[in-house]
Amino acid sequence: MMYMPVDVDPNSLRQVAQQLTGVTQDTDSTLKMFQNLIDSVGDCWGDDDLGSIIGVIYQGAMALVLNCFMSNLDTVDQYVERLGMAANIYEEADEWANKVLKMVEQSAPNVAM
Repeated sequence: MMYMPVDVDPNSLRQVAQQLTGVTQDTDSTLKMFQNLIDSVGDCWGDDDLGSIIGVIYQGAMALVLNCFMSNLDTVDQYVERLGMAANIYEEADEWANKVLKMVEQSAPNVAM
């Protein structure tokens, strides 16, 4: 079985995590502004029977849409957290491998590596 080398740059993972954090923060801010704008209009459908039905449907649909967006943003936040963890793990693995190689070099100085 042939193994392919894997080269992971932990700093790149952290950079992507920061970019995703920025995107989620921007999206969250935009959603809040949108919700405030919609809330500022008030109950424009009226208070008669038809208006009440439209209001219930609208409020349910709006809650569904906002919950969907917030759930997606939470998922992206979880990916950001995992990217940071992966960067740390790769960095720790590289540090450990370097220490082990130095120990091997020091224990057998006459062996060419």
